Amino acid sequence: MSGIVTRYKNKKFVKERVELDGHAYDNCTFVECLIVLEKGETEIKNCVFQKSRLMLLGQALQIAKILQNFIGKKPLQVLDFAEPGIFGKETFATESTENTEENRVKTKD
Repeated sequence: MSGIVTRYKNKKFVKERVELDGHAYDNCTFVECLIVLEKGETEIKNCVFQKSRLMLLGQALQIAKILQNFIGKKPLQVLDFAEPGIFGKETFATESTENTEENRVKTKD
């Protein structure tokens, strides 16, 4: 069984907390959203993320920490502190990815 419960297609999410686990997203847009991933049970195809943040929990957080050993500090940055107040909720042990032109250029060196 794939673990996918809900499928979204051509949907726009704005300033929402979006749980990826258990959901599939095809051609969706996420604007200023908090994207949450814990287990990795998701499908994402042709989606656009604008000014959104990624919070990894559980298994996803552990995998990100392992990956950081291989890829260094960029483009994945582990934040080891709580960030209260994001979208009205407290978040802990967050992870964020920076997909800016500056970071893409730096990682090519």
